[in-house]
Amino acid sequence: MDVKINDRLVNLPDGSTVSDALAAMEISPDGIATAVNGTVVPALKRGEAVLNQGDSIVVIKAFYGG
Repeated sequence: MDVKINDRLVNLPDGSTVSDALAAMEISPDGIATAVNGTVVPALKRGEAVLNQGDSIVVIKAFYGG
């Protein structure tokens, strides 16, 4: 199935989760926030959040500074 991660098209096996998508893109799960189709997916729920064809994932990395 095809999903978008930060507007980049990625092909994943059916039944993949948000955690699977992050791993496929080699994105560290630490220090990030995720949302699927505009709905926040908390870190503890990423392994349960099953994706569907056409879903859009937004990954935001926390950073420090001022």
